[in-house]
Amino acid sequence: MEMNLKSSILAAALLLLSCAGWATDGLFTSIHHHYQAPRALGMGDAFVAVANDYSALFYNPAGLARLSDGQINMAVGTSVSRDFMSFYQDIQDTSKIEGTDAQKAQAYIEMLQKNYGKAFQLRANLLEGIWVRPGWGLGILPGDFTLDMSVHNQAAPAISARAYLDSTVAFGYGADVKDELIPGRLSWGVTGKFVNRGYFSKDVNALDLVADSNIIREADLREGYTVDGDIGFLYTPYIADEGFWSVFQLARPTFGAVIRNVAESGFGQSLNLIQKNGTTDPPEKLYRVLDVGTRWEYPSFWIFGGRGTLDVRDIGHPNFSARKGLHVGFEFDWAVANWWKGQYRFGMNQGFLSAGASFLFAVFRLDLVTYAEDVGSYDVPKENRVYLLKTNFDL
Repeated sequence: MEMNLKSSILAAALLLLSCAGWATDGLFTSIHHHYQAPRALGMGDAFVAVANDYSALFYNPAGLARLSDGQINMAVGTSVSRDFMSFYQDIQDTSKIEGTDAQKAQAYIEMLQKNYGKAFQLRANLLEGIWVRPGWGLGILPGDFTLDMSVHNQAAPAISARAYLDSTVAFGYGADVKDELIPGRLSWGVTGKFVNRGYFSKDVNALDLVADSNIIREADLREGYTVDGDIGFLYTPYIADEGFWSVFQLARPTFGAVIRNVAESGFGQSLNLIQKNGTTDPPEKLYRVLDVGTRWEYPSFWIFGGRGTLDVRDIGHPNFSARKGLHVGFEFDWAVANWWKGQYRFGMNQGFLSAGASFLFAVFRLDLVTYAEDVGSYDVPKENRVYLLKTNFDL
């Protein structure tokens, strides 16, 4: 009875707020990454100094200079947070309730109260293709869709919803610096990218859901395109055969750094591919950030090898913190033959455990990952656990 009274009062308050035109952008403290690779995510998303496969195009283009073979990767992937489907079902079930607008609003309020404090994510990639060769790479990502949601009670019970739909064409080039004065190997690389972004960010309250149970509304869509680039470096120091430092020869330490989105020019122009009757406000920009990291190889044993990595990422992002920036990972390779091999990996991503496995059989590869993002405030971390499945043709 007390809960119904509170919900009725909230429903009445929402009616007043809606008359006043109350609406705000969604409130999020997480860091959205334009591109994510399952291999990197499994090892805590610490990949800046690894970058030795097709994903070097987006993680560190300096890695293109160190590829010994070409690779064509075509893939479809989906990731979903632990409670996403149950929350989606709650919305669908509530939308079927009949009655007055006030009664429907009350039902939505009670549904939102049940999910207070929870965060949800769905990410899906349409068929993407990346082709890399020693020294260069080309990537076409036609549709990378991300939907983030969280339930809060700021002015009233509401869903903070944020969606991205990125279409990307990228070209990268990498080379070694030829200078005898450098004691070791120094590589550099650059990736230029064209990104068209569809975007939605809004607080959706109970009354909004009464009017339309769809979270993403056409009138609130934003769209724009940008041209930007990443600049990366890899350095492997020379280690003498004798002396104290010779103990590190087997580990072959490598250090990496990437400046992402150097121009940070924003999405100020639009092709109007997605936005028909939407708002003219630009989408969230690609932030200029600095990623640094290091990699240490394990000695190979029988069919096994591997590496450990440590990164600090997203330095300069508005939501950066020491916890959100820290990424640690470990990877173990195994190979029975050139056509039958894989990796196991685990790590810490933003303070939460990640784990993954890849299995390559001939030209087919399966990637499985679980990782978590910190969706909490600067002082209070909150875990959003995500599970990812990606199927690949690897040539």
